[in-house]
Amino acid sequence: MKIVNLSQGEEAWLEWRKAGITATDAAILLDLSPYKTRWRLWAEKVGFAREVDLSLNPLVRHGRENEDKARRAYEEAHGDMLLPVCVESSVNPLMRASLDGLDLNNQPVELKCPSDTVWQEVCRLGTQSAAYQLYYVQVQHQLLVTGAQRGTLVFWHAEHGMNEFVITLDKALLKRLIQAAAQFWQQVLNRNEPDKDPKRDLFIPEGDTVNEWIYAAEQYRLFDSELQELKARMDALKAKQGECLETMKGLMGEYHHADYCGVMITRFYVRGKVDYDKLLAEKAGDVEETDLDKYRGKPSERCRVTVTDSLAPRNIVEASVLAPLDAVPQEVESAYF
Repeated sequence: MKIVNLSQGEEAWLEWRKAGITATDAAILLDLSPYKTRWRLWAEKVGFAREVDLSLNPLVRHGRENEDKARRAYEEAHGDMLLPVCVESSVNPLMRASLDGLDLNNQPVELKCPSDTVWQEVCRLGTQSAAYQLYYVQVQHQLLVTGAQRGTLVFWHAEHGMNEFVITLDKALLKRLIQAAAQFWQQVLNRNEPDKDPKRDLFIPEGDTVNEWIYAAEQYRLFDSELQELKARMDALKAKQGECLETMKGLMGEYHHADYCGVMITRFYVRGKVDYDKLLAEKAGDVEETDLDKYRGKPSERCRVTVTDSLAPRNIVEASVLAPLDAVPQEVESAYF
């Protein structure tokens, strides 16, 4: 094991990680990571894509903010000292790791500060939990790099303390990891693109499909822009229409029905909702229909509006009523500008 004098998070540290296989890469290379595919890792290593910035992710921030607390808790519980350090394998410098802690016996200690949900799952399922299965591979990689025979995976919770798992060297898994890492790094050096996972990786048009995609995308964006303009116009028209409806409802006074100049309005009321939680809390035994009304909210008014084909009200033939409509055009021109 070779200790590398780097501070985690700095630019030089990021470049160092990019130039080798880290512990977080291990699960990806063994197709065990739910977060990243082998193609995406390759794209980041060769500079085809940038690594996603997770610094604002609440779960990531929670873990980083509590890592020192978890480290101190482990040190106090074991009377040990953990050194956060970057290391490379003495056998294969390509294999490297940023350790949360290297104890006094040169054994890696991986610290995780999970969410309440993950903590509960780890406590319930132990080594069968998804978090354990994922980080088990990470610790195995650290054992490979440090040359240690055992390490510790620690889940720390601010309220509940620590849940520790001692992990011993898994030679079969590390053999697969070494083979996968060698194959992958050859792909990085040769810029030989790994196969993509259609369900998880990004489709990028190539060859003749590039121009087809560009044309279709430009047309889609044009139509989307027009749709947004139409939606804005519709919203404005609905607002103006609502003002007209309020005027007509005001003219109706207490009337529930109106039909004039091509607009038919019907007012009706909907019964209020029953507060069943309050009813069940206060009412014991059988509940009668009359009990429901005592816990029912106020009725609310609804209004049904229909634009009709005829300006004249249905079945009304009085000339004095119809006369004002003679000057009204059947088709109304838009007043929208």
